[in-house]
Amino acid sequence: MEEALFWADQKAEEILTRQRFHYLEEAAPRLDRYVVKTSASISGVLHIGRLSDTIRSESVCRALEERGASVEFIWVAEDMDPLRKIPEGVPKEYSEYIGVPVTEIPDPWGCHGSYAEHHVGEYLEVLGEFVGRELKRYSMREEYRKGSFRPYVKKMLESLPLVLEIQNKYRQKPLGPGWSPWTPICDGCGKIITPRVLGFDGGKVRYKCQDYTFEAAVAKGCGHEGVNDPLEGKGKLMWKGEWAAQWARWGVASEGAGKEYVVPGSAWWINGEIVERVYGFPMPVPIFYEHLMVNGEKMSASLGNVIYPRDWLAAAPPQLLRFFYNKKLMKTRSFSWADLPNLYDEYDLHARVYHGLAKIENEREARHMRRLYEVSQLGEIERPLGLSFSHAALVAQIFTDEKALIGSLSRTGHYKEERREDIMGRIALAKSWALRYAPEDARLNLAADMGEVKERLGPEERAFLARLADWLASGGRDAEEIQSGVYSLAKGMELPLKSAFRAIYVALTGRERGPRAGTLIASLEGEWVIKRLREAGS
Repeated sequence: MEEALFWADQKAEEILTRQRFHYLEEAAPRLDRYVVKTSASISGVLHIGRLSDTIRSESVCRALEERGASVEFIWVAEDMDPLRKIPEGVPKEYSEYIGVPVTEIPDPWGCHGSYAEHHVGEYLEVLGEFVGRELKRYSMREEYRKGSFRPYVKKMLESLPLVLEIQNKYRQKPLGPGWSPWTPICDGCGKIITPRVLGFDGGKVRYKCQDYTFEAAVAKGCGHEGVNDPLEGKGKLMWKGEWAAQWARWGVASEGAGKEYVVPGSAWWINGEIVERVYGFPMPVPIFYEHLMVNGEKMSASLGNVIYPRDWLAAAPPQLLRFFYNKKLMKTRSFSWADLPNLYDEYDLHARVYHGLAKIENEREARHMRRLYEVSQLGEIERPLGLSFSHAALVAQIFTDEKALIGSLSRTGHYKEERREDIMGRIALAKSWALRYAPEDARLNLAADMGEVKERLGPEERAFLARLADWLASGGRDAEEIQSGVYSLAKGMELPLKSAFRAIYVALTGRERGPRAGTLIASLEGEWVIKRLREAGS
């Protein structure tokens, strides 16, 4: 068997060949089924950054299955988390719910049973489009309510000295007697972040509800003092303990986690030791990865740079996001809508390499490219389209009539009737991108006022446009010939190339810059271009 080059294949081999526990000197149990877990906190916005964990985990599922393993893919809603701040679009009065589990907060839009149900419902409607398979779904709130975690909570409480020993190995200030691994929900106000544990004895938690300060808001405590029984499920385990219980509960073989968990002493390794020493189950194989940045900043509703899964699907197929996330695990992913055409170009190159239409000298690199493209697919592997996204965006803005659009694509060699559906699909996505997300210099305006155009052109530029119009009128030209002709004419007239191209863009689109000039001119109806250039050059 060939050496595994792609990260998901390497992870699959690590999972399948694992022989021993990480923290115990024991042989790891042989698994009949490999559970891969992915999850999302519902306290924040469910944007495309949350899809990174799920997409990468699904790639590991695929690699395991290709090696003959039985796999179960599960998605867990971490919906016991408290609301930490008021997201954009939510009434300010909802500040009273800061600190309440999101499952217990009314839906501000009134269409679902709770705040959590609203966000989970919208997210799950499109999640399947990005993973191409069924996920078994769980809600942590429902799991606690049903008692599914009762045995794991009981075991945690019975093993409290060992849990304290593990926790204190990673702490500068040790946890002392009375520490509780259980966080209660206040009987007075229903908040989960405000109960301050006063003591833990006889298997019960004593608490007092007090204010808790988040980074951007304060959860107001109600002052209630009460006693909470963890086995009744009205609360949750603390994260450094709950994660281990989840792994044991579902028999998780692998799970993704952000790069911050790589460091020793993080919640991953503490839970790894707890799951092995307390629950007797081997720590899952981690899939550590970098997080997504948007325009170099963390995605945040307050910054206004959130990209929802539906936003993505309006301008790009799910395969492209899979490709984006699957390239490398531990490399910062920064996305910008302005860079979408470049991502499409990269994807298209991988398609050509996969189908043998482009050659990469380094065979190791070529193998990795083929595998990346393959794993990015959903169902049948797509063949290269031969129509770049940039060109699709160009013609989508120019032509509203489908017949004229197809005529333009035919003139430039971008149209094949047998690929009509795929071509028109890409054009529709490109048009949506151009209208919603494209930078100004990628947007075209063929109706620019000619008087204004002439005012922006110098005499040398106008003379160049008149010569270019005469040259174009002398015979049919394809995009490459036009591009070369522009260079030759500008050189012959001793006009700087920058000025020549600027003149073309100003005359045809009203902008200073634009797509490749030869491609732009070849895409447009010839007589219109010649007439337009002559008007601008007169």
